Amino acid sequence: MTARLMMKLKAVSLRGLNKAKWVLAHSLAITLFSMLSMNANALELGVQAPDFEMKTFSGETFKLSDYRGKKPVYLVFWATWCPICKAEIPNIKKIHTQLGDKVEMLAINVGFEDTLEKAKAYQKEHQLPYAVAFDENTVLTKRYGVVGTPWQVVIDINGTVRYFSNNTPVDIADHLDSLLQKNG
Repeated sequence: MTARLMMKLKAVSLRGLNKAKWVLAHSLAITLFSMLSMNANALELGVQAPDFEMKTFSGETFKLSDYRGKKPVYLVFWATWCPICKAEIPNIKKIHTQLGDKVEMLAINVGFEDTLEKAKAYQKEHQLPYAVAFDENTVLTKRYGVVGTPWQVVIDINGTVRYFSNNTPVDIADHLDSLLQKNG
């Protein structure tokens, strides 16, 4: 069903829809795609975040479990064609500046209707100062139950999911002490 839906949306977008309608159609498509592809690994608050490993655009390996016991992690799932993602960049940059080395950040392009080349150009154009990676074949996006973009996940120092939403957690600095509190 997902493949047929995507083919129909592409056909509609090729018929001359204006950019706003095209963006809306793609936003709806990724939301539907995400909802249809959710699985038992979708996130829940208070549970251990699924471990993953991926290469960042700078060539470094980001492995979630490497940060357990060391620092919280803030994940941002995004797409180059997402106007809300673009609008959130100043807020996310502000969080990065405020929290700096206290919280590890990774922006993950969902890999849906995007290419690695487009994502790298976007990072350069918008001067994203935090680590950025590309989710080839949307594997991590599906595993994390991403519903639309942007999708943001905050994981505490113990690897426990404390927040996920389409909204940027503007008060994350207010919760830093609890995110840094180790179990036991």
